[in-house]
Amino acid sequence: MASNRTKRTVLAFTASAFAAAAVLMATPAAAAETPGFRADQIAQTAPADIGLQAGVKERIAHDDAAFIKVRFDDVALGARDTITVARPDGGESREYGPADVADGGLWALSVEGDAAEVVLNDLPDGTEAAARVAEYSRGLNDAELDARPAADEPSPESICGKDDSRSAPCYRDSEPLMYDAAQSVARLIIDGESYCTGWKAGYNRFLTNNHCFSSGSEARSTEVQFGFECVECGEPETRDPIKVSGASVLATDYTLDFTLFTVDDPEAVADLPALPIATGGASENEKVFIPGHPAGKPKRIAADSSSEQQGSRCQVLDPAVHGRGWNTDLDYLCDTEGGSSGSPVIDRSTGEVVGLHHLGGCPNQAVRMDRVWPYIRGYLADDYA
Repeated sequence: MASNRTKRTVLAFTASAFAAAAVLMATPAAAAETPGFRADQIAQTAPADIGLQAGVKERIAHDDAAFIKVRFDDVALGARDTITVARPDGGESREYGPADVADGGLWALSVEGDAAEVVLNDLPDGTEAAARVAEYSRGLNDAELDARPAADEPSPESICGKDDSRSAPCYRDSEPLMYDAAQSVARLIIDGESYCTGWKAGYNRFLTNNHCFSSGSEARSTEVQFGFECVECGEPETRDPIKVSGASVLATDYTLDFTLFTVDDPEAVADLPALPIATGGASENEKVFIPGHPAGKPKRIAADSSSEQQGSRCQVLDPAVHGRGWNTDLDYLCDTEGGSSGSPVIDRSTGEVVGLHHLGGCPNQAVRMDRVWPYIRGYLADDYA
């Protein structure tokens, strides 16, 4: 079903459409004043306070940022009015209309790189368009990501021994079924700063952890990125992801640590496969793999483990252990990190999701999908909403 929202992708700016630009430029702190970042942080927000004037292009930039994500407030758009947010080279550009605004505010999707250009487009429709750039979020660069402190245990961050996970494209030729399943996995950027992993369970049904987010307002401030992975195995260059915004929360539970949510533009990711869910429990020694976004970085797959006592492949150690509740979890020694929260734990033989990763500690733990299934099966039976 096609989205009824007014947002659409624009391939490039037309230069004559804009007047002279004002520029907001920020630079990293001096080396002697290295900023501290939280373990769960993928970006840092900064105030902007720029009142937009129709037709005047504004540039928001931050040296060496991985991405720029802009938040607007005081937004008033008529039926034909839009706000355009784009990369300066025009390679990534989107328009937002009145249907994208909630309570006078709007979190735009990120643009890759260290700068974004925004413009308010006021067309004759009886409403004088208005908006203010309230703040922006700039993605931490690789050096800043590596400088983050380790999370306290128990946490979603546990590499057991050495890190045996590999970049997703390393499995493209050797394990195509595994690689294809990983295409259903997304990086989540939550409220402009924190991050998790999520995955597609139906046409407009997506799963992550309750501890990642649990409310509709949090869903709407979450960016869902599919295909954020390296172009080739062992290479740093990444693909441009498909980006959509979260829309609503359908079901969530603290004890089982899951959130089932929708996105605002399901057609944009309609071609991606939905992962099947195992409705029965996993078994001891069942071989599994975990695709996700550890540390918020490009997609990796944990399929092997040098910590295993029986062979080298990741496997379920105990299919019924305590998590947030009694016997709610299964455990394994697959390597994960902060950001892996919400990743699917997938049976290698069937391709079904048996667990929803949420805790570290070596062994690491996932909520059992046979326990989650009764809470979400009704939504998956009718998911064209």
